[in-house]
Amino acid sequence: MDLGNLPKGLAMSGALEIRERLKLVSGGRILDVATGNGEFIDTLMKTLKDYDSFVGIDNSVEEIAAARKRFEGERVEILEMNAEVLDFEMNYFDTVTLSFSLRHLYRMNQVLVEMKRVLKSGGHFIIQEPFRDGEQDQAQRVKVIQQSWQQEVDSLLNITYNKIFTKQRIMNVVEGLGLKQVEVFESSHMVHCLFCEEKFSCADPKNKKTVAQEIRGIDKTIDRLRKHPQLSIRDRLQREGERLKESVKEFGYAETSHVFILGTK
Repeated sequence: MDLGNLPKGLAMSGALEIRERLKLVSGGRILDVATGNGEFIDTLMKTLKDYDSFVGIDNSVEEIAAARKRFEGERVEILEMNAEVLDFEMNYFDTVTLSFSLRHLYRMNQVLVEMKRVLKSGGHFIIQEPFRDGEQDQAQRVKVIQQSWQQEVDSLLNITYNKIFTKQRIMNVVEGLGLKQVEVFESSHMVHCLFCEEKFSCADPKNKKTVAQEIRGIDKTIDRLRKHPQLSIRDRLQREGERLKESVKEFGYAETSHVFILGTK
């Protein structure tokens, strides 16, 4: 890939290094947990040295439908399944993956134990997850503040929404898996950004589309807050939301950096 065809921030982000490492991996039969619309499967299809097939699982009917449509005719099976009790026998997959979903797992340890159970000895275990600490630029810090505010609002409305983990918390989780040959990479951009047609506009955290999209999201959350009966709490969070919108306008909005972890069972 010609670095001249990439925005500078993306070229220097760490995404290329992760891509080069993935190009050395033969995936075999792959399980992607919490697959959503299949974005990470798509990334792996474009980057792995080779693979046999994919199984993506999720518990969202809408996401499953989107992923099935996305991979129609491909060697990809999308299933509705509880990741805490995987319906596969031991040592079934050559690779298991979890992308940007660790903090959203209700029983995280149970899911990870199940993923390891269905992974063959010597198979690849891949996790990528954002973290909120370390060296984040101002637009990324806006994202951290937005996530913290969103978490407080959702908790108030009895919706489960976990804050972005610290890097150390993620590493502690991975250490508990007892994986071998663990490699850790960091990046401020995801690998799929390398293939995105909008990578140049997205490179600017203040681009109009990004700013407008995030402000719409904050406004929707503020609208939901109006249903809460406790006036003092509601008003405080609404004021924080309005200040957050001003920060988005001033500094822009960017995803936080993440760790990409590759180990073997």
